[in-house]
Amino acid sequence: MTEELRLAAVLVGLYGDTGDLPLLLEVRETDFDTACGLGGIPEPGARADELRQWARELDESMFGTDPADELVSIWTDLARDQGMTEPARVTLIRELDDIVMDQSRLRCPWAPRTLAMAPLSGLARDFEELGDLPQALRTQRLYAALQETAWDCASAWRTLARLEREAGRLPQAVNSLAAVRKALATLGDDSLRHWRRVNLGCFIAEEHYRLTLALADAGCVDEARALLTAADAVLGELSDNAAKGVRELAERAAERVREAD
Repeated sequence: MTEELRLAAVLVGLYGDTGDLPLLLEVRETDFDTACGLGGIPEPGARADELRQWARELDESMFGTDPADELVSIWTDLARDQGMTEPARVTLIRELDDIVMDQSRLRCPWAPRTLAMAPLSGLARDFEELGDLPQALRTQRLYAALQETAWDCASAWRTLARLEREAGRLPQAVNSLAAVRKALATLGDDSLRHWRRVNLGCFIAEEHYRLTLALADAGCVDEARALLTAADAVLGELSDNAAKGVRELAERAAERVREAD
């Protein structure tokens, strides 16, 4: 049961073709959630106006007719899915520009001192899916800079490092990983008290080794060697279970650095 499925049923029902009722009823009976989500569909033998009335009422209660009421991401996702990547990209850039110019747009109405970060993280993800790494980097950099807890900082800077590595901006990625390690060393913030035993720790160590490999492949041997030392230090902090999935990558990175020497 998704919003897209419910909207599709509404659009079919608005035509009032009772020949569509068997299909709508078959879809409704897919599972319990769908039966609840598409409740009220007229039964076989209903008139066309009854079908249209059901669809109209559900449309008004769930969707409405004003496109301006929909989130921008609804339209950009639809555009992307239809191959209209440039209109989607331009719209997303405008959204990001508006946030950059007025960061108060991120404040939660019910908690003015709290920032709602989902719009920024969503924009970064959308830009990456569109293949626009420069805009994804721009968004993720702002997202990382606005984080408050050590956990959120470490996670956001780690993602930024990954994007920078994939974009070939290796020195910037090195700096971003330094910010990750700074967050890990933050005193007085217990949000990271379990990082050594969970996926975040694995992801951080893994990104260190992937960037080490990229630096070695780019001929930046000194930088690769220095980052390998930092990576090994992070790996040494992980629990045995958390470190298992990273050790093979760590060995490959160490071997590549030795070859580069």
